[in-house]
Amino acid sequence: MDFTERKWALGGGPGEPPAISPNWSQGIRVGPMIFTSGQAALNEQGELVGANDIRAQTKKTLENIGAVLKSLGASYSDVVKTTVRIKDYDDYAGMNEVYATFFDEPRPPRATVKSNLVPMFDDEFLVEIEATAIVSD
Repeated sequence: MDFTERKWALGGGPGEPPAISPNWSQGIRVGPMIFTSGQAALNEQGELVGANDIRAQTKKTLENIGAVLKSLGASYSDVVKTTVRIKDYDDYAGMNEVYATFFDEPRPPRATVKSNLVPMFDDEFLVEIEATAIVSD
């Protein structure tokens, strides 16, 4: 395995979440390992999708993770770990319902934590998800 070869997902491509800051990338592939940044429910214009709707935000967030994974040569089936940051545990069931539709069983291990999310969109920003994947070439 060559861990010196690196590829970045900078965002902003067709179907990808936008590059909202020059201070971070959407993800990186180091050898067979892929790490995504925390993704949110942003469309290609950087606008929040599904204000105050946990299901819509979870769906768009996971679609954005899928776009980052694809740009780095991976898919949802390559994900080995996720971390979900959720603003309110009252939204857990809705998030979990949508989350389950993106990953086949057995689903990857996951940590879900309550978090004060970045106040990009005031109180409408409900969930952020990051993923780790391993691909075999």
